[in-house]
Amino acid sequence: MTRAVVIGAGIAGLLAARVLAGHHTEVVLVDRDRIPVEPGHRAGIPQGSHVHALFARGLRTVEDLLPGFAAALRDRGGHQVDVGADLAIATRHGWGLRFDSGLTVIGASRPLIEATIRDAVLARPNVRLVARHQADALTGDRRRVESVTIRNLADQTTCELGVDLVVDASGRASRLSRWMASLGCPPIPETVIDAHFGYATRRYRLPESPGSRNWRGCYALPLGPSVTRGGVIAPIENGQWIVTLSGVGADRPSAADTEFLPFARSLDTSYLAEVLADAEPLTPVACSNSTVNHRRRFDQVSGLPANVLAIGDAACTFNPIYGQGMTVAALSARLLDECLMRTVDRPDRLARLFHRELAALHTVPWLLATTSDMSYPSTDGPPPTRRQRLLARYLDRVLAAGARDRRAQAAFLDVLNMVRHPAALLTPSVLLSVVAARHGAATGLAAGPPPST
Repeated sequence: MTRAVVIGAGIAGLLAARVLAGHHTEVVLVDRDRIPVEPGHRAGIPQGSHVHALFARGLRTVEDLLPGFAAALRDRGGHQVDVGADLAIATRHGWGLRFDSGLTVIGASRPLIEATIRDAVLARPNVRLVARHQADALTGDRRRVESVTIRNLADQTTCELGVDLVVDASGRASRLSRWMASLGCPPIPETVIDAHFGYATRRYRLPESPGSRNWRGCYALPLGPSVTRGGVIAPIENGQWIVTLSGVGADRPSAADTEFLPFARSLDTSYLAEVLADAEPLTPVACSNSTVNHRRRFDQVSGLPANVLAIGDAACTFNPIYGQGMTVAALSARLLDECLMRTVDRPDRLARLFHRELAALHTVPWLLATTSDMSYPSTDGPPPTRRQRLLARYLDRVLAAGARDRRAQAAFLDVLNMVRHPAALLTPSVLLSVVAARHGAATGLAAGPPPST
């Protein structure tokens, strides 16, 4: 019998458990929260109230891991959205062109997405969830961990779970670096980049008469340094719409209900505020400032236990404004499966291989998130590299071209949905579009509704 313990039952932990169920006799998910039977918010998911995006590549990957996931999410109220045709994207250059892209996402709340994944994973007979328990320590040495100490948060009793493999998916608050130090391991190099983004979210019911609403999602994209405020309206279950506003530094939205609509009016386009003017608020405003980019480089340290892995936000967190987290979590789970198969005869090589491959997986989403965040003067962290400064300027030109040229907008959407590498933005056709847009008349962002497809 072999046992894997996953610390954290969020999306990264659940998908890791799904993969581990194919390699271990027993998989135990440990989480400190009370896990709701029905979809609901919980304390361990600080971003759970806000808009979440499982981009096209992420949706495809989860579907591969959990066949039937997309249909189940739709059956529970999720809305299928083509990000090219149905999502209206506003930048400071205008509304991006809209067309059928074949890039499908499903509009749903984070609690519903997580619950749908959780139900599918826990349906596997060798996966069990231990809720209201906290992992407190690892027992072992620098070569191998033998057990995990977990504490019952109801009565404070502790027990040790013997393990063959430990996967830390405990999120931004991960204590794995500290536990590694207690085993005598070297420090884990870390990079933190904080643009001081803040979010405010409400749920609404929009009028049944759509008026100018020729879209199924609307996104005012905040890409610095001149644009510090953004917003998104997206459909979720139960006939509701979720609205998240964002801002940087002193421009962050407040938790006051009375200030939500005025903040929406302050965006580069007032269209989102116009849509909300006749909408019915269903919830108070929920705020969060948990938006730091934080990368832990386990791949850069030798002499770590061979059977301890970090995944999801425990390894690398991205500013959630760019919507990369769930997709990266899904790709990381698939990578875990591949690494387990490649090391089946040499498990002592698993951690080294996985962390090296995971670092490569993180490179592009980290570059995209931090390149944008580093363009704001308020950002704390290392200064942007020359490569990042050039990328930021070029991305802005691609967005300008995307308001006039389908090829540029299609390339941007492919990169946004992580189905193509950013190098796709440098193909001859996109470069020609960028040059043409640079020398053409500026589109400008009108206050009115976005054009239809």
